[in-house]
Amino acid sequence: MEFRVLGPLQVVDGDREITVPAGRLRVLLAALVCNANRVVSVSELVSYLWDEPGPGAHSTVRSYVRRLRACLREVDPTRVFVRLRNPGYVLDVADDEVDLLRFRSIVAAAHEIDDPARAAEALRSALSLWRGEPLADVRSDELSRSLVAALEEERTRAIEDRVDRELAAGRHGALVGELTAFVERYPLRERFWGQLMLALARGGRQAEALSAHQRLRAILSEELGIDPGAEVQRIHEAILRGEDRTAEAPAQLVGELSVPRQLVAECAGFVGRSAMVDELVHWLTNSRGRRLLVLSGQPGVGKTALAVRLAHHVAEHFADGQVFVDLRGFSGLATAEPADVLLRILRAFGVPAAGVPDGVDARGALLRSLVRGRRVLFVLDDAADAGQVRPLLPGTGECAVIVTARYALSGLVALDEARGVRVPALSTAESTVLLSRLLVGRGDGSDELRQLAHACGGVPLALRLAATSLATRRGVSVPELLNSLTEHGPELLTVPGDDRASVGAAFERSLAALSGPARHTLLLTSVLPGPEFTVQAIAALAECETGHAAQVVAEWEEANLVASPGPRRHRLLDLVRACVLRAGERELPGRVRAAAAKRITEHYVHTAVRAGKFVRRAPLHLGLPVPSDRVATVRFDDLREALAWYEAERANLVAVVRESERRGWHAYASALPIVLCTFYVLRKHWSDWEETHEVALRAARRSEDRRAESTVLHRLGALYNSSQEYDAALRANKAAIAIGEEMADPRLVATALTGLGTTYRALGRFTEAKRCYERSLRLHAETGNPYERLGPLVNTTRLYVQRGEFDRALACGREAVKVAKAYGSASHPAVAWRDLGEVYLAAGRRDDAVDALRKAVRLAGSAGDVVTQARSRQLLASAGSPALVDAVE
Repeated sequence: MEFRVLGPLQVVDGDREITVPAGRLRVLLAALVCNANRVVSVSELVSYLWDEPGPGAHSTVRSYVRRLRACLREVDPTRVFVRLRNPGYVLDVADDEVDLLRFRSIVAAAHEIDDPARAAEALRSALSLWRGEPLADVRSDELSRSLVAALEEERTRAIEDRVDRELAAGRHGALVGELTAFVERYPLRERFWGQLMLALARGGRQAEALSAHQRLRAILSEELGIDPGAEVQRIHEAILRGEDRTAEAPAQLVGELSVPRQLVAECAGFVGRSAMVDELVHWLTNSRGRRLLVLSGQPGVGKTALAVRLAHHVAEHFADGQVFVDLRGFSGLATAEPADVLLRILRAFGVPAAGVPDGVDARGALLRSLVRGRRVLFVLDDAADAGQVRPLLPGTGECAVIVTARYALSGLVALDEARGVRVPALSTAESTVLLSRLLVGRGDGSDELRQLAHACGGVPLALRLAATSLATRRGVSVPELLNSLTEHGPELLTVPGDDRASVGAAFERSLAALSGPARHTLLLTSVLPGPEFTVQAIAALAECETGHAAQVVAEWEEANLVASPGPRRHRLLDLVRACVLRAGERELPGRVRAAAAKRITEHYVHTAVRAGKFVRRAPLHLGLPVPSDRVATVRFDDLREALAWYEAERANLVAVVRESERRGWHAYASALPIVLCTFYVLRKHWSDWEETHEVALRAARRSEDRRAESTVLHRLGALYNSSQEYDAALRANKAAIAIGEEMADPRLVATALTGLGTTYRALGRFTEAKRCYERSLRLHAETGNPYERLGPLVNTTRLYVQRGEFDRALACGREAVKVAKAYGSASHPAVAWRDLGEVYLAAGRRDDAVDALRKAVRLAGSAGDVVTQARSRQLLASAGSPALVDAVE
């Protein structure tokens, strides 16, 4: 798949061009592609889609996104290209799937090439990706003003850069004709004029070069009333003097510079490497060349600790600032982008946000200008590659840079005058000293410690993990740990070039010190939907008693393998989780992993069902498989506990829905979103509602579960009503009704009729809405479930208010309150009282309204219904003074 915006908008899959319907759908796609892998807010998208957006524009964007997803899903159903990311949407693609990103990548690489001929060739390659005017077939005034104009500027700058390289390569003769055309097309672009003057002068055509300067001066004077800038003036003066050079433009500093002091604290218990430290400190403080030091080595060998120690030793020699940046090259988090790093560094020097230019090149140039002539120390920790480091390097020999990386970054050594130093493991003697300091007070023999130091391979991370295992677990002796290390071997040093395997081996040796049940259960966590879990989840996963699961988790805590992000919640540390994922896949049979995944899915689904009974009293008729008696679930005493569990497990629940679809467990994939829907409504989790129910609809259809399909369609209809996507709501509710009628299920029909009536009411089609509500009430009466009458009663009340029929609204609202009090869950009486209070307000009965709304606020608060509580407070405020609202507390 390839998205193209450097010309007419295209989506290409191999040799086939994908048709994207004309109109706003193409505008939406163009906006997302131009901002690929960056979140575009809904407000931005609205500005691109409409010159004068209407009141429902924000919700209509979601409808266009859904259509775009459907269009792209036809090409690759396994991928979700357009993802919901607060506060908007993002096109999730690889860099090589977008011609604009490829263009920028090639341009950035060209700027790193010292040879001008090769750099020019790279820039020509980048410019060859352009097929004409960007987005020429996409009609949007705002898109043209902002994105298209910016793209044209990028292209023009790349042309200018390419011409500079061509001039530096001595190709001035071939450039004159091209530059003459450029100055005709861009008469106010001084850089092209300066390049034309240079090309003419270097070709022996000084008179024409001077004439070009006169023409530029006349154009600028006539059009803008100004003279040419300093750069063109310097070129003009150089030609007059017969010189063939241009001076660099003076750096423009931004305000008063701050002096950053960002060094982190030194590692406690640093041991060894004194000779290396002394030698490198001398080099960093006395070298007259470029002071760029690259410390490389295997993971856990102590690169960062050494870099920080060196930085503290030399800090006084760099009085103008010390900068520390974590580049996150191998942290498991997103790698730091050079542009973002430069922004942080510039802000640390006191550059205001408005003074930071866009783009890596401009920010790098500003940084080099700021530190020129200053003594600044930079520590760039955990670099991914040389390309990540180069844009961050200062251009002055007065500064020093220390880089740490898993790889040698030989490119920096070969091309950037870096000094490469491989950080070795500690000697056995140094390792023994470190262990002695870490295990002070245990009384272990020196021979045993030396054997352990040797088994750890002299890697500080392994030594610290071994010491932690001994210090936190009573009864484990050094010989026992040694036996474990001997059994698994010194993997840290036997996987050359594979740093990830080395990190995994270091952690696996620590994990080997766990008891058998604790280690096995830890491997089972490789099928957890997310890194966070509770003791009950572990009990379900391991099919054991909750007390035993608590003991296992406590052992993990003692071994420093997990953290506690909240009360009774635990989280695997990132590196531990990465190791466990690999080890679980490698060591556990597929049937064992599948069975564990089924148990944890049942845990979340059936616990959600149990919590749902506090949120919604009416049965859901889910048709779920009966869970195993040994699958632990969470018990709840009240609604608050149930809602708290939903909120804490929110991310895991969405992940379970996705994983159930992936594994083909359609009953779970369709049922769990239905259970969660009321929670999503209460807490306004619109994006979770949408994502889970789209999965549920696919699962219901794949399993031909018509009852689930109708229920999901009705709930999607409710979502569309909330977002004012009324066309989608009509389609969803009508489809739900059709399925219910096909199945002769009056409950399904009645429920969807209420949703359809709500859509008609929002559209002002009151007669049709009333017919829907009346038929819904009749069908619910036939089913014999009084609770189900609440939905059409509440909505009929609102309908009468909109029509100004207040007597009927009051009668209907009072009936809704009775039904809600008798049969509804805690949130439903709050809704009914709120609506009744609104009727009283509309009818001018202020005292009755205040009484009803106060009840609504109290009930909504106890139910955790933030939406109803907020609306009730608004209505109270409109009924009188703010004191009425405060009195409810």
